[in-house]
Amino acid sequence: MEELKFDAAKIFIAFAFLGLAGLLVRLYNALVLKPERLRSALRKQGITGPPPTLLLGNIWEIKKALSTTVKAPAGEIPVSHNCAALIAPFFEQWRKQYGDLFVFALGNSPKIFINEPGILREITTCTSLDFGKPSEQQKEFGPLLGQGIITSNGATWARQSKILAPEFHMEKVKGMINLIIESTTPLLNSWKSRIETEGGVADIHIDDYLRSFSGDVISRACFGSNYAQGEKIFLKLGALIGATSTSTLSTGIPGLRFLPTRSNRERWRLQKEIRSLILEVVKERQKAADHEKDFLHMVLEGAKNSNLSQEATENFIVDNCKNIY
Repeated sequence: MEELKFDAAKIFIAFAFLGLAGLLVRLYNALVLKPERLRSALRKQGITGPPPTLLLGNIWEIKKALSTTVKAPAGEIPVSHNCAALIAPFFEQWRKQYGDLFVFALGNSPKIFINEPGILREITTCTSLDFGKPSEQQKEFGPLLGQGIITSNGATWARQSKILAPEFHMEKVKGMINLIIESTTPLLNSWKSRIETEGGVADIHIDDYLRSFSGDVISRACFGSNYAQGEKIFLKLGALIGATSTSTLSTGIPGLRFLPTRSNRERWRLQKEIRSLILEVVKERQKAADHEKDFLHMVLEGAKNSNLSQEATENFIVDNCKNIY
């Protein structure tokens, strides 16, 4: 009996060892071999870049470059035509060192930096469904964009494009002129009032104004008479963009997006709230007798004719409403 127990223990230890060894091999392949094979293939094509570290890639170099960037004194707006050197100084440093085409890494995820117009033109005009978008994009912007038209690939992208493309035909866009005027008039009036109040000259920081204006136009185009709800969604999405941008650099670190960190919890909360708001507008629209011919109506019709499950239908609607913003 003791021998059987001993044999069972040895078998268990052997299986545990094999499982651990298999896990280590898979991790080594994912974290070391796969990225290195890709970098090796790029080196053969003459594409080099800063050497990455294990797990973090070039994240520390990026953070170091950002921390040493000279900032303007408080209240003073820097005047410079070299915006890239201020926003992404690490790209400027690497571009001078490795040329207009180089590879760097966020975590164990290699990225190619392209500053050659010919290559960019070829990429933007490529219509092959095999080209697609990087899988990391869905991981990085999943809470913000889901699997909408911006991040989807292949047949999923083709189906969504067929449904959504008619909304952006030139005649349809021309039909939004009155809608845009409705949002523009109060904006211009507020600027005019401020200029008059300050004696004919005013220093106006237009960033927030234009962001609000864009949200108002998109909300009206998307949700029609429900645009007030659309403005709430726009504000929540703005907060989600802020929460997402704080962890963009660490996206490539394996498993980090699943940990209940403060920024992750904030993203999850905003994601749920935005989904609830969009589905609430959808329910109100479905109950209404008079259906408006806006973006939301087109998305609802496309979802209804796609023979999707209830969950897939909701995901399609929510993700593409978020994508339009």
